[in-house]
Amino acid sequence: MVLLYGYPESPFAKPKNILFGHLVTSAIGILFYNFIPLPIYISIPLAVGIGVGLMILLDVTHPPAGGNPIIVILGSVSFDYLFSPILTGCLIIIAFGIILNKFVAKKKYP
Repeated sequence: MVLLYGYPESPFAKPKNILFGHLVTSAIGILFYNFIPLPIYISIPLAVGIGVGLMILLDVTHPPAGGNPIIVILGSVSFDYLFSPILTGCLIIIAFGIILNKFVAKKKYP
C-alpha cells in the first residue's frame, strides 16, 4: 500500500503487478505447503525465491508480495486463500488506489 498510495508512478504499483504479484506468490506458497514435503526452513526460502523469480519472469513484480509464501506456509492456508483475502483484498486496494490517486491526489493512475 505504501507503493500504491505513496508512489503510484512506480512500475511496481501498477494494478497488474499488485494483483498478479500477490496471486502468483500466494499460489506458490500454497503449492509448496500442500504438495512439497520439505522441512519448513527449506520450503519457505524456496517458495519465496520461486515466487519472486516468477514475478520477475512474468513482469508482475510487486515487492510486498514477496512475503506471501511465508504467510501462506506459516498460516497453513488452503486454495480458498487465493480468493479471500488475496483476490478480494487486491481488488479493494486497487479500487481505493484509483479513487485516492485520480480524484483526491489528482495524480495519474494507473
